[in-house]
Amino acid sequence: MGPRGGGAGFGFLHMIVGMMSAAILFALFAALVLLAVKLAKKKGWIGRHHHDPHHHGPHPEPGAPNPPQPGPPDAQQILDERLARGEIEVDDYRIRRDALSGNSYPPFNQPPTPPVGPPHETRVDEHPPHVPPAQ
Repeated sequence: MGPRGGGAGFGFLHMIVGMMSAAILFALFAALVLLAVKLAKKKGWIGRHHHDPHHHGPHPEPGAPNPPQPGPPDAQQILDERLARGEIEVDDYRIRRDALSGNSYPPFNQPPTPPVGPPHETRVDEHPPHVPPAQ
């Protein structure tokens, strides 16, 4: 017999089993880290603001209400600014303000408007008065 002995040919198989064991251990370790990160985010221990290099303020306690975040201006504020800049007239501003607050009628259900001027009945068979031609 040569230097190989009775275990000849199984060296490659041992290498494959070792690599598979290492891959399984790596996958388990990655799953544990992912689970820990998810749990920490859910509890509020970590978040996006922790990675912001410009954020130096205090961190809220887990479960505490979040402070109000500056967001986009609301419609009423935009309307006020447009009036202040002179982009819309006061009448238009009032109509839009009432529409925003819900104090106006929808366009398809407007209240009846009173007639302007004295009531005048027009008959279909009437002819307009004759106007003499200008000289």
